[in-house]
Parts: sequence; structure tokens; C-alpha cells
Amino acid sequence: MYEIRVSGAKGLGVFAKSFIPRGTRILSERPLLGIQLDQDAGDIYTASNLLSLKDRQRLMKLSAHITKELSFLRWSQAIWYKIRRTASSILGRSQGIQPLLSLKDHVTVLSIFRSNAFNLGSRSPIQQAVFRQISRINHSCVPNAQGNFHDTLGSLNVHATRDIQVGEELTLNYLQEEGAARESRQSRLLSGYGFTCDCPACDLTSSQGRLGEENRLQMHLLELVRGLEIRPPIS
Repeated sequence: MYEIRVSGAKGLGVFAKSFIPRGTRILSERPLLGIQLDQDAGDIYTASNLLSLKDRQRLMKLSAHITKELSFLRWSQAIWYKIRRTASSILGRSQGIQPLLSLKDHVTVLSIFRSNAFNLGSRSPIQQAVFRQISRINHSCVPNAQGNFHDTLGSLNVHATRDIQVGEELTLNYLQEEGAARESRQSRLLSGYGFTCDCPACDLTSSQGRLGEENRLQMHLLELVRGLEIRPPIS
């Protein structure tokens, strides 16, 4: 039904090998690596050390985006994690915990996780997770597929939201908010994932792209006006 192959400057992507009708379940995957709501950067690294050799190799093959600012943050997180682990070792609280391999390895794992993890929702037992194949699906602000996490099965299911033609790339929306302006979307995607989106909704060289952006801006303006109208007067 699908295949993973090069998608230009995006790196790898997922493409339809055959016609996929709307509503078809394309993928259903359990997390390769995930963390819960109360876990932090240190738990990401600890969990990665518990993976099998094969799954860890799969994790390390995923791409990672890192800027100077993100690099500083992740090195800081790795150093703090090592300090905590050292303190736990001295106090005799580190039994059963996998050994810390290296700070560089920790930073690499963090970068891969943050660049590929999906937010599964505050109600899910797993807050964020990386997937072997679903994490290869690239972003579009007007995607042709949607992912929903099934708490009981513990898997992320991806369904086609419209008919997908042979050779067409599968896309998901990485951003949770709907109706955000282009500038806001581009800023979040560039800082978080390291790319500039060129989907139809972001292409202002086309009449469709310009019309869609005008509609979104008008919608935000109306929301602002309504907010001012219902605000109580200052006494």
C-alpha cells in the first residue's frame, strides 16, 4: 500500500504504492519509544537504553533537527541528567538502571526524539512517542491523512482523510492548533523541525493559498473583535 523513499529536500517520506480510498487505515503502530506526562528528558534517554539493539538502531536512523539554541538546551539537559545519575549512584539508588553511555549519545537521542515525536494528547497514558514508520510521514498544513492514538490497543492509527493517488506522498499535520496564520505555522515548524512548509496552504504565490490565508486572518480579526465586545467595561 505504501513505501518509504526519498522525498527531495525533506529526506525520506512515505508514498502510496496503490490507490488509497478515503477512510482506509494506512498504518497502525505501537510506539518505538515513548514517555508519559510526568517524565522528562532524562527519562527519554533511560528508555532508549532499554530498547533492544534492533529497535535502538531503528531509532538512531531517524533524522534530527538541532540549532545552536537547541544544542545548548539539550547539552544542558544531558549534563543535569548525568549529575542526577551520579548523585543517585553515590547514594546507592541506581540499582537496576541502565548505565549512562555518553553525553553526546544522550544529546543525539534527545534530538531525534524531539524532532520525530508525536503529541498523543493529555488523556493518553503516553504523552509523546516516536514510531518506526509513522515518524517518517512528512508534514502538510492540509494533510491527506490523520493519526489518532488508540489507548486500549496502545497504537497510533493513521487513516486517509481523502482519496490518495498512486505515487502521492502521505502527509500529517504536525501542529495541533487549527486555523493558525501562516507566519505562526512557519515559525513553529522552522524552530521545532527545521523546515519551511511549502504546502498549498503556505504557498502565497497561488490564488488558493492567498485566499486561504485571507480567510484565516479575517477569522482571527473577528475573534478579536468579539473578544473586545464581550469584555466588561472598566469601572
